[in-house]
Amino acid sequence: MYKESSLSGVNVVLVLAYGSLVFVLLFIFLKRQIMRFLMASHGIPDMPVGHNAPKELREKIESLLFKEYYRRREPRLLSNDDVRLQHRGLNSCNYLYRMQVLDIIKDADIVRSTDLSCSHSTRTGSCYRNWLLVQRNSPTQIQSSLIDRLLEGYHNARYGTGVFGEAEFLKYKEDLAELAASIKVHFSTLRTEQRQKPQ
Repeated sequence: MYKESSLSGVNVVLVLAYGSLVFVLLFIFLKRQIMRFLMASHGIPDMPVGHNAPKELREKIESLLFKEYYRRREPRLLSNDDVRLQHRGLNSCNYLYRMQVLDIIKDADIVRSTDLSCSHSTRTGSCYRNWLLVQRNSPTQIQSSLIDRLLEGYHNARYGTGVFGEAEFLKYKEDLAELAASIKVHFSTLRTEQRQKPQ
């Protein structure tokens, strides 16, 4: 009887020890998983950039990353000698014309960086659309119907799900050239008016 009670007491102690060990291991595992999910949802890397690097190198890395955040650039989507442009007529590649629309907007250089209302933006994005809306409401001599056609064409090229082929691309290219010409005329008249003002 005494042996049975001592064995049951040992069993109880072992069960409690194993139970507490399993509880501690589960707690550690769950805490690590929760931290991993939190870090992944915030976009925080597991290790900071430059971890265990010398202080000067870490500061240089941080300054270069800070400068990169404020850099304005947007790569070309299609180069002039892209192979896909040569085989464009064989199959209907609407995405090629859509990519070319975004490239000609960058090449037209009608939106100066000082005119952009967004501070960290590229030339083709919501700032381009906002710039077109500002031009439509400004007292310039640009026709609002031209701006409306450009806005609609930009929306169809960038976000539209319908067909955007060669005809739509050529129409948008003509409208963009017309806008660039009218902007040049407007700025040249402003310069001549400023020169003619008595000082």
